[in-house]
Amino acid sequence: MQCVNKTEKQEMTEQGTYRRVPQCPPIDDEKYNNHWGTQTKIKRIFNANLTFGERHGWKPIQAKRCPVCDIETQKFVCPHCHNWLPAEMIEKGSEIISVVGGPASGKSNYIVALIHQLMKYQNKLGLSVTLQQVGRNDEEKTSNMYKAAKKKIFEDKEALQKTQETKNPIPWIIRLESRITKKAVYLVFYDTAGESFRDAEKMERDALYFRYSRAVIVAFDTLAIPKIKKVLEKKEIENYTEAYDYTEMWNTIKAFSQGHKSYKLNERPYAFVFTKFDAVIDNCEDLNCTVDNFLDKDDNFKNSQFITDADGLVSKEEMKENSDTIESYLKDPDIWDEEAFVTDIKNEWGENGQFFGVSALGGMTDSAMEIQTKGDGEIKPIRVLDPLVWILIKLGDFGIKCK
Repeated sequence: MQCVNKTEKQEMTEQGTYRRVPQCPPIDDEKYNNHWGTQTKIKRIFNANLTFGERHGWKPIQAKRCPVCDIETQKFVCPHCHNWLPAEMIEKGSEIISVVGGPASGKSNYIVALIHQLMKYQNKLGLSVTLQQVGRNDEEKTSNMYKAAKKKIFEDKEALQKTQETKNPIPWIIRLESRITKKAVYLVFYDTAGESFRDAEKMERDALYFRYSRAVIVAFDTLAIPKIKKVLEKKEIENYTEAYDYTEMWNTIKAFSQGHKSYKLNERPYAFVFTKFDAVIDNCEDLNCTVDNFLDKDDNFKNSQFITDADGLVSKEEMKENSDTIESYLKDPDIWDEEAFVTDIKNEWGENGQFFGVSALGGMTDSAMEIQTKGDGEIKPIRVLDPLVWILIKLGDFGIKCK
């Protein structure tokens, strides 16, 4: 826990004058400074010494007294990095759901589109969604990071730039509460640079949160699939974001999982998401894809059934059918020709892994990273909620209504 005492006291200097100093002086905290690479003094951190009932959730956690100034506090911090955590995250527990992806996989745009759609369709899913005020400063708070990114995508109609590699990614923390079961959880999205997933050693160092995630959304760049890349190039359709080999990231995740059997990663839900899927829909004939189940009556990329239907029920059958279709594309040598890749995933994750095709932006970008919109010119994310909804169903107790 962290002291919150902001009061000051008078102290006599060596010169015989008085000055005001903090009653509980800030300290150099090794864990906090190691995390951020700074030498910042922060309020004192101390062990909460929770009772047996508090540790196991039988009793609410009571305010604790700072051992230096004796002021009560209910401010919790992460035991690993000493950054602030919401009290309810400690009291009710949290489900960490990570969004990861290789360089230029579109995961940053996906995260923003996912939050946008969560906020828009939370009633349909029976959820209450709240962005958290967590961060060292206003700029780092989830609500403000999202607000800036949302403006860039949905108002300026520009895609986000590639995430820069950093030792200390700032998490996006979102509170979800089921309006049906009243279960409240926190989703923590680390927008980590894709370079962190290029080898298992780097992943161990830079993506420590990965092992603690209860579920993971893995973003693969559809435009990096060699067969698709070749067809688009032949049609002179240019991909203005560099396409990296997505199998490189998968091999890193697989190696990490197999090298850390004790983590049992393959027993957790993993949504394998092919981003920029609108390129497949728009070029299905040239790609030799039969995408009927992805299309609406006007042959446009069809959104999730629970969004378009009045009853708002989630169709698990629809999600499974779409996953099976993508799997068949991967296996077919005349379509995507990636059988080894999909077989690897199915062997490692089995029923805990499922495939998804999404479009965070609803269209491709041009050389200036401006989004090429269709119809009325609005940015329309498609199927971005499906991976998260599937994960919530797999985790259980969220009251997601299905058919």
